[in-house]
Amino acid sequence: METPISPYRRGADQGFFFGLYLSAMFIISAVSVKVQFLGIIPLIMAISVPFIIYRLLRRTYVEEYGTSTLSALWMQGIMIFICGSLIHAIVAVVYLKWIEPDFIITQLRSAIQFYKDSGTETGIQISDMLARMIRAGAVPSTTSIVIETIWLAIFSGSMLSLLMSILARARGVPSSGKEKWFR
Repeated sequence: METPISPYRRGADQGFFFGLYLSAMFIISAVSVKVQFLGIIPLIMAISVPFIIYRLLRRTYVEEYGTSTLSALWMQGIMIFICGSLIHAIVAVVYLKWIEPDFIITQLRSAIQFYKDSGTETGIQISDMLARMIRAGAVPSTTSIVIETIWLAIFSGSMLSLLMSILARARGVPSSGKEKWFR
């Protein structure tokens, strides 16, 4: 009988490819600011994340003949998000520092104009606050934005992984050891 692969190792391996997925989602999202019809693609990719995580965890559960514990599947999911978000962070830093270094300030200026054009009192207040933020030099740095994104991905990914681990274990393993992913 084979020794099962560690959930850390399996999560890291799958996290590499998940990181490429997150990176593609980020790049398409950044480019969609200029090419607007691409804007729907990152949304669809984001909605697909729970299904991808379920598929990966369910595959592990089936490959291990239903012996995977909830905590092992959960840890695998957490590792997928940790490793994936680190790869995404590298791509985001490269993009925001060297490919399009004015991206953040450009987005803030667009937001100022959007809220100013809304004509509402709240919109004008928000646009004034954003303008003061730019004047005061309080624009978040690339590094701080990327670090916050990493924490968000790990925290939300941990919660999502717990739910998907429960769902992956909800059904038994077919006797053939093979199944359709969402059957």
